[in-house]
Amino acid sequence: MTHRFSGKLSARTVFYILLSIFIISLIPLYVIGMYAHPSVDDYYYGTETVQIWNSTHSVGAVFSHAFNLMLKTYNEWQGNFSAIFLMRLEPGIFGEQYYFIASFILITSYVGCSLFFFYTVIKKIFGADKYRSGIVALSMTFVSMQLTLVPSDSFYWYNGSIYYTFFYSLMLLLFAVMIRLRGTYGIRTLPLCILSVALAFFIGGSNYATALFTAIILALSAGVTLYFVILKKNTIIKSYHAAIYVAIAIACMAGLFISMSAPGNAVRQASVGGSTGIIKTFIYTFAFGGYSLAKVLSSPCLIFFICMVPVFYFVAAKTHFSYHMPLLVLIFTFGLYCSAGTPVFYAQGLRIPYRMMNIIFFSAYSFIGFNMIYFLGWLGKKCGNTAFLTACTNVCNKIKQSGKCTCIALALCLSCFLIACIGQIDVGETEYKSGNAGFGNMPMSISAIYSLATGEAKVYDAELTARDKYLRETDELHVAVPALSVKPELIYHTDITSDPGDWRNAHLAMFYRKEIVWSEEE
Repeated sequence: MTHRFSGKLSARTVFYILLSIFIISLIPLYVIGMYAHPSVDDYYYGTETVQIWNSTHSVGAVFSHAFNLMLKTYNEWQGNFSAIFLMRLEPGIFGEQYYFIASFILITSYVGCSLFFFYTVIKKIFGADKYRSGIVALSMTFVSMQLTLVPSDSFYWYNGSIYYTFFYSLMLLLFAVMIRLRGTYGIRTLPLCILSVALAFFIGGSNYATALFTAIILALSAGVTLYFVILKKNTIIKSYHAAIYVAIAIACMAGLFISMSAPGNAVRQASVGGSTGIIKTFIYTFAFGGYSLAKVLSSPCLIFFICMVPVFYFVAAKTHFSYHMPLLVLIFTFGLYCSAGTPVFYAQGLRIPYRMMNIIFFSAYSFIGFNMIYFLGWLGKKCGNTAFLTACTNVCNKIKQSGKCTCIALALCLSCFLIACIGQIDVGETEYKSGNAGFGNMPMSISAIYSLATGEAKVYDAELTARDKYLRETDELHVAVPALSVKPELIYHTDITSDPGDWRNAHLAMFYRKEIVWSEEE
Protein backbone atom coordinates (compact mmCIF):
# COMPACT_ATOMS: atom_id res chain seq x y z
CA MET A 1 0.00 0.00 0.00
CA THR A 2 2.83 2.37 0.83
CA HIS A 3 4.54 1.83 -2.52
CA ARG A 4 1.28 2.25 -4.41
CA PHE A 5 0.45 5.47 -2.61
CA SER A 6 3.98 6.77 -3.06
CA GLY A 7 3.83 6.05 -6.79
CA LYS A 8 0.56 7.91 -7.21
CA LEU A 9 1.84 10.81 -5.13
CA SER A 10 4.95 11.03 -7.28
CA ALA A 11 2.98 11.08 -10.52
CA ARG A 12 0.54 13.57 -9.06
CA THR A 13 3.38 15.89 -8.01
CA VAL A 14 4.97 15.78 -11.45
CA PHE A 15 1.58 16.40 -13.04
CA TYR A 16 0.95 19.53 -10.97
CA ILE A 17 4.47 20.84 -11.58
CA LEU A 18 4.00 20.44 -15.34
CA LEU A 19 0.50 21.91 -15.14
CA SER A 20 1.87 25.01 -13.39
CA ILE A 21 4.60 25.42 -16.02
CA PHE A 22 2.05 24.93 -18.79
CA ILE A 23 -0.38 27.53 -17.42
CA ILE A 24 2.42 30.05 -16.88
CA SER A 25 3.64 29.48 -20.44
CA LEU A 26 0.18 30.32 -21.82
CA ILE A 27 -0.07 33.71 -20.09
CA PRO A 28 2.33 35.61 -22.42
CA LEU A 29 0.76 33.89 -25.44
CA TYR A 30 -2.67 35.23 -24.56
CA VAL A 31 -1.29 38.65 -23.58
CA ILE A 32 0.58 39.22 -26.85
CA GLY A 33 -2.58 38.19 -28.71
CA MET A 34 -4.05 41.49 -27.51
CA TYR A 35 -1.61 43.24 -29.87
CA ALA A 36 -2.35 41.16 -32.98
CA HIS A 37 -3.94 42.73 -36.09
CA PRO A 38 -5.52 41.51 -39.34
CA SER A 39 -3.34 40.69 -42.33
CA VAL A 40 -3.83 40.15 -46.08
CA ASP A 41 -6.64 37.55 -46.52
CA ASP A 42 -8.32 38.74 -43.34
CA TYR A 43 -9.10 41.90 -45.29
CA TYR A 44 -10.08 40.06 -48.48
CA TYR A 45 -12.59 37.71 -46.84
CA GLY A 46 -13.88 40.45 -44.56
CA THR A 47 -14.43 43.00 -47.33
CA GLU A 48 -18.17 42.42 -47.70
CA THR A 49 -19.08 41.35 -44.16
CA VAL A 50 -17.46 44.49 -42.73
CA GLN A 51 -19.73 46.60 -44.93
CA ILE A 52 -22.78 44.72 -43.64
CA TRP A 53 -21.70 45.33 -40.06
CA ASN A 54 -20.98 49.01 -40.68
CA SER A 55 -24.40 49.55 -42.25
CA THR A 56 -26.57 47.38 -39.96
CA HIS A 57 -24.61 46.66 -36.74
CA SER A 58 -26.51 43.37 -36.72
CA VAL A 59 -24.59 40.20 -35.89
CA GLY A 60 -27.43 38.17 -37.40
CA ALA A 61 -27.16 40.06 -40.68
CA VAL A 62 -23.39 39.46 -40.75
CA PHE A 63 -23.83 35.72 -40.23
CA SER A 64 -26.56 35.56 -42.86
CA HIS A 65 -24.43 37.40 -45.39
CA ALA A 66 -21.43 35.21 -44.55
CA PHE A 67 -23.54 32.16 -45.39
CA ASN A 68 -24.62 33.68 -48.72
CA LEU A 69 -21.04 34.56 -49.55
CA MET A 70 -20.02 30.99 -48.74
CA LEU A 71 -22.52 29.73 -51.34
CA LYS A 72 -21.19 32.23 -53.86
CA THR A 73 -17.59 31.18 -53.21
CA TYR A 74 -18.61 27.53 -53.51
CA ASN A 75 -19.78 28.15 -57.06
CA GLU A 76 -17.09 30.59 -58.12
CA TRP A 77 -13.82 29.79 -56.34
CA GLN A 78 -13.51 26.85 -53.90
CA GLY A 79 -15.63 24.26 -52.13
CA ASN A 80 -14.36 24.30 -48.52
CA PHE A 81 -17.76 25.50 -47.30
CA SER A 82 -17.29 25.30 -43.52
CA ALA A 83 -13.90 26.99 -43.65
CA ILE A 84 -15.04 29.73 -46.03
CA PHE A 85 -18.02 30.51 -43.80
CA LEU A 86 -15.73 31.05 -40.79
CA MET A 87 -13.25 33.07 -42.83
CA ARG A 88 -15.96 35.64 -43.52
CA LEU A 89 -16.39 36.17 -39.76
CA GLU A 90 -12.94 37.58 -39.04
CA PRO A 91 -13.28 39.43 -35.67
CA GLY A 92 -11.70 42.60 -37.09
CA ILE A 93 -14.83 43.32 -39.12
CA PHE A 94 -16.54 44.36 -35.86
CA GLY A 95 -13.65 46.67 -35.06
CA GLU A 96 -9.91 46.13 -35.13
CA GLN A 97 -9.82 46.25 -31.33
CA TYR A 98 -11.68 42.92 -31.30
CA TYR A 99 -9.11 41.05 -33.37
CA PHE A 100 -7.60 39.60 -30.20
CA ILE A 101 -10.61 37.26 -30.10
CA ALA A 102 -9.01 35.38 -32.99
CA SER A 103 -5.87 34.42 -31.07
CA PHE A 104 -7.95 33.60 -27.98
CA ILE A 105 -10.13 31.18 -29.98
CA LEU A 106 -7.20 29.59 -31.82
CA ILE A 107 -4.94 29.09 -28.80
CA THR A 108 -7.77 27.87 -26.56
CA SER A 109 -9.16 25.44 -29.13
CA TYR A 110 -5.75 23.94 -29.87
CA VAL A 111 -4.76 23.64 -26.21
CA GLY A 112 -8.13 22.23 -25.12
CA CYS A 113 -8.51 19.74 -27.97
CA SER A 114 -4.88 18.61 -27.87
CA LEU A 115 -4.94 18.02 -24.11
CA PHE A 116 -8.24 16.16 -24.36
CA PHE A 117 -7.00 14.03 -27.26
CA PHE A 118 -3.68 12.92 -25.72
CA TYR A 119 -5.26 12.38 -22.30
CA THR A 120 -8.02 10.25 -23.81
CA VAL A 121 -5.63 8.16 -25.92
CA ILE A 122 -3.24 7.40 -23.06
CA LYS A 123 -5.99 6.76 -20.51
CA LYS A 124 -8.65 5.00 -22.56
CA ILE A 125 -6.54 3.06 -25.06
CA PHE A 126 -3.35 2.36 -23.10
CA GLY A 127 -5.02 2.24 -19.68
CA ALA A 128 -2.68 4.61 -17.82
CA ASP A 129 -3.86 6.36 -14.65
CA LYS A 130 -5.17 9.92 -14.84
CA TYR A 131 -1.96 11.59 -13.63
CA ARG A 132 0.34 9.87 -16.10
CA SER A 133 -2.20 10.47 -18.85
CA GLY A 134 -2.17 14.12 -17.85
CA ILE A 135 1.63 14.22 -17.86
CA VAL A 136 1.76 12.93 -21.44
CA ALA A 137 -1.03 15.28 -22.56
CA LEU A 138 0.60 18.36 -21.02
CA SER A 139 4.07 17.47 -22.31
CA MET A 140 3.00 16.75 -25.90
CA THR A 141 0.80 19.83 -26.14
CA PHE A 142 3.40 22.10 -24.55
CA VAL A 143 6.28 21.05 -26.81
CA SER A 144 4.22 21.00 -30.02
CA MET A 145 3.14 24.59 -29.34
CA GLN A 146 6.44 26.00 -28.14
CA LEU A 147 8.33 24.59 -31.15
CA THR A 148 5.75 25.60 -33.79
CA LEU A 149 7.53 26.34 -37.07
CA VAL A 150 5.72 29.62 -37.87
CA PRO A 151 3.56 30.56 -34.85
CA SER A 152 2.01 33.64 -36.46
CA ASP A 153 0.41 31.47 -39.15
CA SER A 154 -1.11 29.07 -36.64
CA PHE A 155 -2.30 31.20 -33.72
CA TYR A 156 -2.24 34.93 -34.55
CA TRP A 157 -3.41 35.21 -38.15
CA TYR A 158 -7.12 34.47 -38.23
CA ASN A 159 -7.64 33.58 -41.88
CA GLY A 160 -4.80 31.10 -42.18
CA SER A 161 -5.19 29.73 -38.67
CA ILE A 162 -8.95 29.19 -38.78
CA TYR A 163 -8.48 27.31 -42.05
CA TYR A 164 -5.87 24.90 -40.73
CA THR A 165 -5.12 25.01 -36.98
CA PHE A 166 -8.75 25.32 -35.88
CA PHE A 167 -9.98 22.40 -37.98
CA TYR A 168 -6.97 20.33 -36.95
CA SER A 169 -8.01 20.99 -33.35
CA LEU A 170 -11.57 19.90 -34.13
CA MET A 171 -10.18 16.72 -35.68
CA LEU A 172 -8.38 15.89 -32.41
CA LEU A 173 -11.62 16.57 -30.53
CA LEU A 174 -13.54 14.24 -32.85
CA PHE A 175 -11.04 11.40 -32.42
CA ALA A 176 -11.11 11.78 -28.63
CA VAL A 177 -14.91 11.76 -28.54
CA MET A 178 -15.02 8.64 -30.72
CA ILE A 179 -12.61 6.84 -28.39
CA ARG A 180 -14.87 7.68 -25.47
CA LEU A 181 -17.88 6.43 -27.43
CA ARG A 182 -16.54 2.90 -27.11
CA GLY A 183 -16.99 3.03 -23.35
CA THR A 184 -20.56 4.36 -23.35
CA TYR A 185 -23.74 2.34 -23.74
CA GLY A 186 -27.40 2.91 -24.38
CA ILE A 187 -28.88 6.40 -24.36
CA ARG A 188 -25.61 7.89 -23.07
CA THR A 189 -24.11 7.45 -26.52
CA LEU A 190 -26.63 9.83 -28.12
CA PRO A 191 -24.99 13.19 -27.21
CA LEU A 192 -21.54 11.93 -28.21
CA CYS A 193 -22.96 10.47 -31.41
CA ILE A 194 -24.65 13.74 -32.42
CA LEU A 195 -21.50 15.73 -31.60
CA SER A 196 -19.29 13.32 -33.58
CA VAL A 197 -21.50 13.31 -36.68
CA ALA A 198 -21.71 17.12 -36.66
CA LEU A 199 -17.95 17.49 -36.20
CA ALA A 200 -17.23 14.95 -38.95
CA PHE A 201 -19.42 16.74 -41.49
CA PHE A 202 -18.01 20.15 -40.51
CA ILE A 203 -14.42 18.88 -40.82
CA GLY A 204 -15.27 17.31 -44.18
CA GLY A 205 -15.95 20.81 -45.48
CA SER A 206 -12.66 22.23 -44.19
CA ASN A 207 -9.20 22.24 -45.76
CA TYR A 208 -8.53 19.14 -47.84
CA ALA A 209 -5.50 18.05 -45.83
CA THR A 210 -7.49 17.71 -42.60
CA ALA A 211 -10.66 16.51 -44.32
CA LEU A 212 -8.92 13.72 -46.28
CA PHE A 213 -6.84 12.56 -43.32
CA THR A 214 -9.93 12.51 -41.08
CA ALA A 215 -11.95 10.60 -43.68
CA ILE A 216 -9.21 7.96 -43.97
CA ILE A 217 -9.00 7.47 -40.20
CA LEU A 218 -12.79 7.32 -39.85
CA ALA A 219 -13.11 4.81 -42.69
CA LEU A 220 -10.45 2.60 -41.08
CA SER A 221 -12.13 2.92 -37.68
CA ALA A 222 -15.51 1.94 -39.11
CA GLY A 223 -14.00 -0.98 -41.02
CA VAL A 224 -12.10 -2.35 -38.02
CA THR A 225 -15.13 -1.98 -35.77
CA LEU A 226 -17.35 -3.83 -38.24
CA TYR A 227 -14.71 -6.57 -38.52
CA PHE A 228 -14.67 -7.18 -34.77
CA VAL A 229 -18.45 -7.05 -34.45
CA ILE A 230 -19.36 -9.23 -37.45
CA LEU A 231 -16.49 -11.68 -37.80
CA LYS A 232 -15.07 -11.79 -34.30
CA LYS A 233 -18.41 -11.35 -32.51
CA ASN A 234 -16.71 -9.02 -30.07
CA THR A 235 -18.67 -8.56 -26.85
CA ILE A 236 -16.99 -5.31 -25.83
CA ILE A 237 -17.76 -3.40 -29.03
CA LYS A 238 -21.51 -3.47 -29.54
CA SER A 239 -23.23 -3.51 -32.91
CA TYR A 240 -24.60 -0.01 -32.40
CA HIS A 241 -21.02 1.23 -31.85
CA ALA A 242 -20.22 -0.07 -35.33
CA ALA A 243 -23.33 1.66 -36.73
CA ILE A 244 -22.31 4.92 -35.05
CA TYR A 245 -18.74 4.71 -36.43
CA VAL A 246 -20.10 4.06 -39.92
CA ALA A 247 -22.47 7.04 -39.59
CA ILE A 248 -19.61 9.30 -38.50
CA ALA A 249 -17.44 8.16 -41.42
CA ILE A 250 -20.29 8.72 -43.88
CA ALA A 251 -20.88 12.23 -42.47
CA CYS A 252 -17.23 13.17 -43.00
CA MET A 253 -17.15 11.70 -46.49
CA ALA A 254 -20.38 13.51 -47.35
CA GLY A 255 -18.85 16.82 -46.31
CA LEU A 256 -15.68 16.05 -48.26
CA PHE A 257 -17.67 15.01 -51.34
CA ILE A 258 -19.73 18.21 -51.23
CA SER A 259 -16.52 20.21 -50.92
CA MET A 260 -14.78 18.39 -53.78
CA SER A 261 -17.84 18.69 -56.05
CA ALA A 262 -17.90 22.49 -55.93
CA PRO A 263 -18.00 24.14 -59.39
CA GLY A 264 -15.59 26.75 -58.10
CA ASN A 265 -12.79 24.22 -57.61
CA ALA A 266 -12.27 23.98 -61.37
CA VAL A 267 -12.06 27.78 -61.59
CA ARG A 268 -9.43 27.95 -58.87
CA GLN A 269 -7.43 25.04 -60.27
CA ALA A 270 -7.33 26.73 -63.68
CA SER A 271 -5.96 29.89 -62.07
CA VAL A 272 -3.06 28.11 -60.36
CA GLY A 273 -2.28 25.72 -63.20
CA GLY A 274 -2.78 22.02 -63.78
CA SER A 275 -2.38 19.34 -61.15
CA THR A 276 0.98 17.78 -60.35
CA GLY A 277 -0.04 14.30 -61.44
CA ILE A 278 -0.32 11.06 -59.50
CA ILE A 279 3.33 9.93 -59.72
CA LYS A 280 4.84 13.25 -58.63
CA THR A 281 2.20 13.60 -55.92
CA PHE A 282 3.12 10.17 -54.57
CA ILE A 283 6.82 11.10 -54.50
CA TYR A 284 6.22 14.52 -52.94
CA THR A 285 3.90 13.04 -50.31
CA PHE A 286 6.40 10.58 -48.88
CA ALA A 287 9.42 12.81 -49.42
CA PHE A 288 7.82 15.62 -47.47
CA GLY A 289 6.71 13.15 -44.80
CA GLY A 290 10.35 12.22 -44.19
CA TYR A 291 11.49 15.82 -44.40
CA SER A 292 8.86 17.03 -41.93
CA LEU A 293 9.84 14.39 -39.38
CA ALA A 294 13.49 15.39 -39.71
CA LYS A 295 12.50 19.05 -39.35
CA VAL A 296 10.41 18.38 -36.25
CA LEU A 297 13.17 16.39 -34.57
CA SER A 298 15.28 19.41 -33.68
CA SER A 299 17.57 19.14 -30.66
CA PRO A 300 14.89 20.29 -28.14
CA CYS A 301 12.39 17.83 -29.59
CA LEU A 302 14.90 14.98 -29.57
CA ILE A 303 15.70 15.65 -25.93
CA PHE A 304 12.00 15.80 -25.14
CA PHE A 305 11.29 12.39 -26.65
CA ILE A 306 14.37 10.88 -24.99
CA CYS A 307 13.13 12.20 -21.66
CA MET A 308 9.70 10.71 -22.37
CA VAL A 309 11.08 7.16 -22.85
CA PRO A 310 10.54 6.13 -19.18
CA VAL A 311 6.99 7.51 -19.26
CA PHE A 312 6.18 5.81 -22.57
CA TYR A 313 7.75 2.57 -21.39
CA PHE A 314 5.64 2.61 -18.23
CA VAL A 315 2.49 3.28 -20.30
CA ALA A 316 3.32 0.47 -22.73
CA ALA A 317 4.16 -2.00 -19.97
CA LYS A 318 0.79 -1.49 -18.29
CA THR A 319 -1.25 -2.62 -21.30
CA HIS A 320 -2.15 -6.15 -22.41
CA PHE A 321 -1.47 -5.45 -26.10
CA SER A 322 0.62 -8.01 -27.96
CA TYR A 323 2.52 -5.30 -29.89
CA HIS A 324 3.04 -7.49 -32.96
CA MET A 325 5.02 -6.37 -36.03
CA PRO A 326 6.26 -2.90 -34.97
CA LEU A 327 7.98 -2.34 -38.32
CA LEU A 328 4.74 -2.95 -40.22
CA VAL A 329 2.88 -0.64 -37.83
CA LEU A 330 5.56 2.01 -38.37
CA ILE A 331 5.24 1.78 -42.17
CA PHE A 332 1.45 1.85 -42.03
CA THR A 333 1.25 4.83 -39.66
CA PHE A 334 3.92 6.65 -41.69
CA GLY A 335 1.69 6.28 -44.75
CA LEU A 336 -1.24 7.70 -42.81
CA TYR A 337 0.90 10.56 -41.54
CA CYS A 338 2.13 11.42 -45.04
CA SER A 339 -1.39 11.40 -46.52
CA ALA A 340 -2.14 14.78 -44.93
CA GLY A 341 0.02 16.50 -47.55
CA THR A 342 -1.37 14.64 -50.56
CA PRO A 343 -4.18 17.09 -51.54
CA VAL A 344 -1.98 20.18 -51.69
CA PHE A 345 0.84 18.34 -53.49
CA TYR A 346 -1.64 17.12 -56.10
CA ALA A 347 -3.22 20.54 -56.57
CA GLN A 348 -0.19 22.82 -56.49
CA GLY A 349 3.00 20.82 -56.19
CA LEU A 350 5.54 21.85 -53.58
CA ARG A 351 3.96 25.23 -52.94
CA ILE A 352 2.86 24.22 -49.46
CA PRO A 353 1.97 27.13 -47.13
CA TYR A 354 3.48 27.42 -43.67
CA ARG A 355 0.07 27.28 -42.01
CA MET A 356 -0.42 23.81 -43.49
CA MET A 357 3.12 22.73 -42.70
CA ASN A 358 2.42 23.61 -39.08
CA ILE A 359 -0.48 21.15 -38.72
CA ILE A 360 1.56 18.41 -40.38
CA PHE A 361 4.30 19.10 -37.85
CA PHE A 362 1.71 19.02 -35.04
CA SER A 363 0.60 15.57 -36.16
CA ALA A 364 4.24 14.41 -36.18
CA TYR A 365 4.18 14.41 -32.37
CA SER A 366 1.29 11.94 -32.37
CA PHE A 367 3.03 9.77 -34.96
CA ILE A 368 6.35 9.70 -33.07
CA GLY A 369 4.75 9.27 -29.65
CA PHE A 370 2.51 6.40 -30.74
CA ASN A 371 5.32 4.51 -32.45
CA MET A 372 7.65 5.00 -29.49
CA ILE A 373 5.04 3.50 -27.16
CA TYR A 374 4.38 0.65 -29.58
CA PHE A 375 8.07 -0.10 -30.06
CA LEU A 376 8.78 0.02 -26.31
CA GLY A 377 5.80 -2.27 -25.74
CA TRP A 378 7.10 -4.72 -28.35
CA LEU A 379 10.59 -4.53 -26.86
CA GLY A 380 9.21 -5.21 -23.41
CA LYS A 381 7.19 -8.22 -24.58
CA LYS A 382 9.98 -9.58 -26.80
CA CYS A 383 13.00 -9.04 -24.56
CA GLY A 384 11.47 -8.67 -21.11
CA ASN A 385 14.13 -10.76 -19.42
CA THR A 386 17.15 -9.00 -20.84
CA ALA A 387 19.46 -7.12 -18.51
CA PHE A 388 18.84 -3.84 -20.37
CA LEU A 389 15.07 -3.92 -20.00
CA THR A 390 15.31 -5.16 -16.45
CA ALA A 391 17.49 -2.15 -15.67
CA CYS A 392 14.98 0.16 -17.42
CA THR A 393 12.16 -1.34 -15.38
CA ASN A 394 14.11 -0.90 -12.17
CA VAL A 395 14.85 2.74 -13.02
CA CYS A 396 11.17 3.38 -13.80
CA ASN A 397 10.12 1.75 -10.53
CA LYS A 398 12.73 3.71 -8.60
CA ILE A 399 11.52 7.00 -10.11
CA LYS A 400 7.92 5.99 -9.54
CA GLN A 401 8.43 5.14 -5.87
CA SER A 402 10.84 7.88 -4.83
CA GLY A 403 9.78 11.50 -4.77
CA LYS A 404 13.45 12.60 -4.57
CA CYS A 405 14.40 10.64 -7.68
CA THR A 406 11.36 12.02 -9.48
CA CYS A 407 12.34 15.62 -8.70
CA ILE A 408 15.93 15.05 -9.84
CA ALA A 409 14.80 13.37 -13.07
CA LEU A 410 12.25 16.10 -13.78
CA ALA A 411 14.75 18.90 -13.09
CA LEU A 412 17.32 17.23 -15.34
CA CYS A 413 14.83 16.79 -18.19
CA LEU A 414 13.58 20.39 -17.96
CA SER A 415 17.14 21.74 -17.82
CA CYS A 416 18.26 19.77 -20.87
CA PHE A 417 15.17 20.86 -22.80
CA LEU A 418 15.70 24.52 -21.87
CA ILE A 419 19.39 24.43 -22.84
CA ALA A 420 18.48 22.87 -26.20
CA CYS A 421 15.88 25.60 -26.82
CA ILE A 422 18.43 28.31 -26.05
CA GLY A 423 20.91 26.65 -28.39
CA GLN A 424 18.62 26.83 -31.40
CA ILE A 425 17.76 30.55 -31.05
CA ASP A 426 18.96 32.65 -33.99
CA VAL A 427 20.77 35.89 -33.12
CA GLY A 428 21.40 38.57 -35.71
CA GLU A 429 20.77 42.11 -36.82
CA THR A 430 17.15 43.09 -37.37
CA GLU A 431 16.07 43.78 -40.93
CA TYR A 432 14.15 46.93 -40.04
CA LYS A 433 16.53 48.63 -37.59
CA SER A 434 20.16 48.56 -38.60
CA GLY A 435 22.55 47.93 -35.73
CA ASN A 436 19.98 46.41 -33.38
CA ALA A 437 20.28 42.78 -32.35
CA GLY A 438 17.34 40.55 -33.18
CA PHE A 439 16.37 37.12 -31.97
CA GLY A 440 14.48 34.48 -33.91
CA ASN A 441 13.43 30.85 -33.71
CA MET A 442 12.61 31.23 -30.03
CA PRO A 443 10.04 29.06 -28.23
CA MET A 444 6.66 30.74 -28.46
CA SER A 445 6.39 31.87 -24.85
CA ILE A 446 9.94 33.27 -24.83
CA SER A 447 9.26 35.10 -28.09
CA ALA A 448 6.09 36.60 -26.60
CA ILE A 449 7.90 37.71 -23.43
CA TYR A 450 10.69 39.25 -25.53
CA SER A 451 8.28 41.26 -27.69
CA LEU A 452 6.33 42.43 -24.66
CA ALA A 453 9.42 43.31 -22.62
CA THR A 454 11.13 45.27 -25.42
CA GLY A 455 7.92 47.14 -26.22
CA GLU A 456 7.89 46.14 -29.89
CA ALA A 457 4.46 44.51 -29.53
CA LYS A 458 3.06 47.77 -28.13
CA VAL A 459 4.64 49.83 -30.93
CA TYR A 460 3.33 47.39 -33.55
CA ASP A 461 -0.15 47.65 -32.09
CA ALA A 462 -0.05 51.46 -31.92
CA GLU A 463 1.11 51.80 -35.54
CA LEU A 464 -1.56 49.49 -36.95
CA THR A 465 -4.27 50.98 -34.76
CA ALA A 466 -3.36 54.44 -36.08
CA ARG A 467 -3.38 53.11 -39.64
CA ASP A 468 -6.82 51.57 -39.17
CA LYS A 469 -8.22 54.80 -37.72
CA TYR A 470 -6.79 56.89 -40.54
CA LEU A 471 -8.09 54.59 -43.29
CA ARG A 472 -11.55 54.52 -41.74
CA GLU A 473 -11.76 58.31 -41.37
CA THR A 474 -10.09 59.68 -44.50
CA ASP A 475 -12.12 60.38 -47.63
CA GLU A 476 -9.08 60.03 -49.88
CA LEU A 477 -9.17 57.14 -52.35
CA HIS A 478 -5.42 57.06 -52.98
CA VAL A 479 -3.81 56.68 -49.57
CA ALA A 480 -0.21 56.36 -48.42
CA VAL A 481 0.40 55.09 -44.89
CA PRO A 482 3.63 54.83 -42.87
CA ALA A 483 5.51 51.53 -43.05
CA LEU A 484 5.80 49.47 -39.91
CA SER A 485 8.88 50.20 -37.80
CA VAL A 486 8.73 46.86 -35.94
CA LYS A 487 7.67 43.33 -36.88
CA PRO A 488 7.22 41.08 -33.84
CA GLU A 489 7.99 37.53 -34.93
CA LEU A 490 5.09 35.96 -33.09
CA ILE A 491 2.22 38.17 -34.28
CA TYR A 492 3.52 39.60 -37.57
CA HIS A 493 2.43 37.67 -40.67
CA THR A 494 3.02 40.08 -43.56
CA ASP A 495 2.18 43.67 -44.53
CA ILE A 496 1.49 45.92 -47.48
CA THR A 497 4.38 47.26 -49.58
CA SER A 498 5.35 50.44 -51.40
CA ASP A 499 4.04 48.93 -54.65
CA PRO A 500 0.39 50.04 -55.10
CA GLY A 501 -0.19 47.05 -57.41
CA ASP A 502 0.85 44.46 -54.82
CA TRP A 503 -1.96 41.96 -54.11
CA ARG A 504 -1.58 42.60 -50.38
CA ASN A 505 -2.21 46.30 -50.95
CA ALA A 506 -5.26 45.44 -53.06
CA HIS A 507 -6.80 43.40 -50.22
CA LEU A 508 -6.37 46.29 -47.79
CA ALA A 509 -7.79 48.79 -50.27
CA MET A 510 -10.89 46.63 -50.83
CA PHE A 511 -11.54 46.34 -47.10
CA TYR A 512 -11.43 50.11 -46.54
CA ARG A 513 -13.12 50.87 -49.87
CA LYS A 514 -10.14 52.72 -51.32
CA GLU A 515 -8.77 52.61 -54.84
CA ILE A 516 -5.09 52.39 -53.95
CA VAL A 517 -3.21 51.99 -50.68
CA TRP A 518 0.56 51.75 -50.28
CA SER A 519 3.18 52.15 -47.57
CA GLU A 520 5.77 54.88 -47.39
CA GLU A 521 9.09 53.13 -46.85
CA GLU A 522 11.38 54.73 -44.30
